[in-house]
Amino acid sequence: MRIAVVQVIASEEDSESGRFCKAWADLMRRNLDLVKQQETGVTFLFPRRGLTGLDAFFHTYLHRLNDTETFHTVLNAEKAGFDAVMMTCFYDPMLRELRQAVDIPVVSIGESSLLMALTMGAKLGVVTVSPEAAYDHEELIIKYGLKERAVRIRPIPETAEEQPQALLDAHHGIEAFKKVARELIADGADVLIPACGLMAPALRLTPGAEREYPDGLVTIDGVPVLDVLGVTVKMAETLVGLKQAGSAWISRKAFYAPATPKARELGQMVLDYDGPGYWSY
Repeated sequence: MRIAVVQVIASEEDSESGRFCKAWADLMRRNLDLVKQQETGVTFLFPRRGLTGLDAFFHTYLHRLNDTETFHTVLNAEKAGFDAVMMTCFYDPMLRELRQAVDIPVVSIGESSLLMALTMGAKLGVVTVSPEAAYDHEELIIKYGLKERAVRIRPIPETAEEQPQALLDAHHGIEAFKKVARELIADGADVLIPACGLMAPALRLTPGAEREYPDGLVTIDGVPVLDVLGVTVKMAETLVGLKQAGSAWISRKAFYAPATPKARELGQMVLDYDGPGYWSY
């Protein structure tokens, strides 16, 4: 089984930001290795064009404009023979649109984490990357029909510059997350969700803080911290397994019905995008 892990932060492979992305991918790969099937291979795909830093994702209009790159990366991943696509942004960029467009499973950390959390507890506590992101994540929760199961969303008290440092030394990020997590627990949360593909592996593997957290940050005051990346890769494996077995794995009746040949003909100019593309790692 081959899974394409699609990233949303753009970089050139040999640039300083590209080296950061590789370090990030290395940490995510370690996280995925904890739970994925041994025979499942993962390849990280990074766009060459798009938003180049976490700050930009705090603003809806910017990350929505970035979604076109994500869309075409996924189309190309299907053409390249990947069995599934996993997106590592909690905004779930173009998730529903992509399920219309391709015939392989597409999963994302937002939907996968929220759905899995329903099986783990009664009230979900979501920690976002910024106050601005909280509005988008609240909208996402409402879209998935989970408003009654979620307590107030709270942002982590770290800047966009501070948060990536957790890839090397997670001490500050852990303390910032624990502060917000305890506020959510006081609000009634009994499952905690780190709502970011960068935050999540730093908490699960605690780089630089392994002595204090040899098993990672998996609970706070008895409340589980959901393994966001682990949950999502298992969702991808499950859907691929169903598809390969000939079982139903998606509905093509209504929302995820594929475009008709006529519709694709009329949309050919936008489908024939030949932008900068992506690099893999």
